[in-house]
Amino acid sequence: MDEVVDRCAEAPEPPEAPAQQLPEGDFIDGLLGLLEEDALASRLAELEDEQLYEDADFPADASSLSYSDPNDEALADIVWMRPHELVDEPALFVDGVSRGDVKQGDLGDCWFLSACASVARRPDLIERVVSPGQPLYGPGYQGVVAVRLWRFGAWVSVHVDDRLPTRDGRLLYASCADPREFWVAFIEKAYAKLHGSYEALAGGHSLEAFVDLTGGLAEKLSLKELPFRQLRIAFEHGAFVTCARRGDWQLATQRDEATGLVQGHAYTVTDVRRLEPREPDGAVRLLRLVRVRNPWAGSEWTGAWSDGDPRWDALDEETKQALSVTATEDGEFWMEYEDFQAQFEEVTVATLGPDFDADGSSDASDQVKIIQDRWTEGENAGGCRNDLEKFATNPQYLINLTETDDPDSESGDTAKCSLLVGLMQEHRRSEKNREMRMRAIAFFVYKTDTPSERLSAEYFLCVPEEGSSGVFVNSREVLGRFELEPGYYVLIPATYYPDQTRTFMLRIFGLKPFDVRKLPDQEILIHEQDAFVEEIT
Repeated sequence: MDEVVDRCAEAPEPPEAPAQQLPEGDFIDGLLGLLEEDALASRLAELEDEQLYEDADFPADASSLSYSDPNDEALADIVWMRPHELVDEPALFVDGVSRGDVKQGDLGDCWFLSACASVARRPDLIERVVSPGQPLYGPGYQGVVAVRLWRFGAWVSVHVDDRLPTRDGRLLYASCADPREFWVAFIEKAYAKLHGSYEALAGGHSLEAFVDLTGGLAEKLSLKELPFRQLRIAFEHGAFVTCARRGDWQLATQRDEATGLVQGHAYTVTDVRRLEPREPDGAVRLLRLVRVRNPWAGSEWTGAWSDGDPRWDALDEETKQALSVTATEDGEFWMEYEDFQAQFEEVTVATLGPDFDADGSSDASDQVKIIQDRWTEGENAGGCRNDLEKFATNPQYLINLTETDDPDSESGDTAKCSLLVGLMQEHRRSEKNREMRMRAIAFFVYKTDTPSERLSAEYFLCVPEEGSSGVFVNSREVLGRFELEPGYYVLIPATYYPDQTRTFMLRIFGLKPFDVRKLPDQEILIHEQDAFVEEIT
């Protein structure tokens, strides 16, 4: 009985998410600026000859810059300009896409831009988000740019006009290293529009940016507990990786003179290498290096293996060329893994599809179920297991696992069914006309022998869960990996506190076919995807 008492002990109260009083822009279409294609075409058709599009949903004024103080005198000298007013022959892309294109401006959105730089290792993905065929001058130019972002289960088009905030003839916020190139500036503007203002992007998590840019899955990992091999294999398998420094993001303008790094700042991991160079005495040394990029395109690490460090002299020229070692102050630098672990707190690893074994590689799986549902106060928002009667009122979904993964003949282990589950709450960094907090969420998986019945409080009192997403956390999405025996299971998503109304989405991935339905037998939006990454057309 002691085991039951331990398992049913009160769940620890999660830290309260800070209040976010970020009123969204007063969008005239009422849909967060997501304008239907027909409505946009109608607006463009109304333009006079040589008249350019002006976005009424995200106007070129201080309200689009700041939600907290649009009358701030510091914004008075900002001028909105179109690319062709800044440079000759502007384009969304010049000579393709690279991580070196991304430069942060006067906005604390390093979390977003570090993710952009990471995804840039796949130019095809960036060009799906921003189609390169959109002119910024000349024939066909109307002053509008379309950006595709993934929002709560679907790709949406965000249309913006091409006016950008400038000061003294320079872009105020994100830009590209080549002044003729503008893809970074327009992804940032579309993301700002989706959230109500540029200021709403100040401070955030790369995890969310990765999901919104790719529609994939992302998770944060503590560097203290992360083996170098896991990071290296993840990167080699195509995962997108960012890292974050300890400290307050609001102080992410302060460079540590001792290290060259910035506290509370997000960086992009651009390479991970394991080397075995030979020392002058003939001994072979194990060298584990990580290459990191600051979205400022400056302010580099000054410690061991930094640009110009004499340790590089011990490596042959072929190795240094393979590592692209330069002394250029471009914001990119190498670090030894031990220093990387000491200076950074966590990494965010993102994949385009389900990664069942956490190796950074998207595993082949077209078995995907997406469920969109809602916790409603007084009905099915039961909260955590501190009150089992209320917990039992949460939505419950029956999962039927019948086919096991291919058995591992070498290990002799009993074949299991692999599942990866993601629970996402619908949350924007701003919400119309009310204070918004990120809810603490989690989900639980129980085995059942009565597939036609909901699980009761008595059941939870006596039967432990098979697994969960972990402790309740104030995060937009939580993930869990499971290897389960064939049978029936009940998946229960919950907020920590009861009676918190919120829309949520479950994404369930399996290596083999499986069935899902809501308990009791109710109609619910459960649909399958043939492939995880939807084609953007």
